Amino acid sequence: MKSMTIPSNNTPYIQRHINVVSSKKNMIKGVSNSIKTNLIALQPQIISRYNLFEQAIRNNTLFSFLEDSQLILHKNDLLSCYNRKLSKVKEITQLIESSQPRGFLRRCPYCGIILPKTYDHYLPESIFPELAVHPLNLIPCCSSCNSAKNNFFKSNTNRIFLYFYGDTIPNVQYLGITLIIKSNSIGANFNINIPNNIVNPVWNVLDEHYKRLDLISQYNEMVNDEITEIILSCRIYVRNGGRNISGYLNGFIIENEALFGMNHWRVVLMKALSNSFYFHLLIGFSKTI
Repeated sequence: MKSMTIPSNNTPYIQRHINVVSSKKNMIKGVSNSIKTNLIALQPQIISRYNLFEQAIRNNTLFSFLEDSQLILHKNDLLSCYNRKLSKVKEITQLIESSQPRGFLRRCPYCGIILPKTYDHYLPESIFPELAVHPLNLIPCCSSCNSAKNNFFKSNTNRIFLYFYGDTIPNVQYLGITLIIKSNSIGANFNINIPNNIVNPVWNVLDEHYKRLDLISQYNEMVNDEITEIILSCRIYVRNGGRNISGYLNGFIIENEALFGMNHWRVVLMKALSNSFYFHLLIGFSKTI
């Protein structure tokens, strides 16, 4: 898990909403576009909500950010702004994607497993439709995480998913792994444990994130295939004359840790394998101690 880079607001975020509204047709089949007219009339309220949302991000108070009972009455019109075929909406998603380090979006920020091909509204669009195209409410994610998160973002006591534009993800090891050694094979099980130096409010969100998305189970389902791929890659490296398996793996570890963080499941796995004497025997080398 790693935080995302906040997209530039050189063009103010509210201006991007205004641009989306402005791009809508004035007339539809010879009749004035009532949706566009309504959105223009709502602009002062939306400006206020954008300011309050951005303030909540700065103050880390998203948990207490409440829906607007008046704007929710215009939900359908507001949600019409989020049409990813619109060029002005494409500009917003392109801004988000181009702001991230090269390679970061090879994997979904929520799970770290597969390519993110959808966008999640962190504050659900069904409750906060006025934020449908706010760049800081749009997070690239895979369809599985998008479906699992659905319209949830908090419980009665705390937020239940990481907010990748605002949360400080602890740079300490909390994702653990146990290698399972068997005759001529190696497996692994992941686990998550609270380190001593993580404060409870941070841990509560982090722990809920992993539980709600069932990440440990997903990692454990995928780990054997991942180990098989790593073994095959290392054996090809050895057949081509390579002699330093730890050094070979370390290249992948450094790249992935820089992009995805020290608690990314593949980083944790590769570190454990690199340090395993038995893994080196499987490849055909004894690990130098």
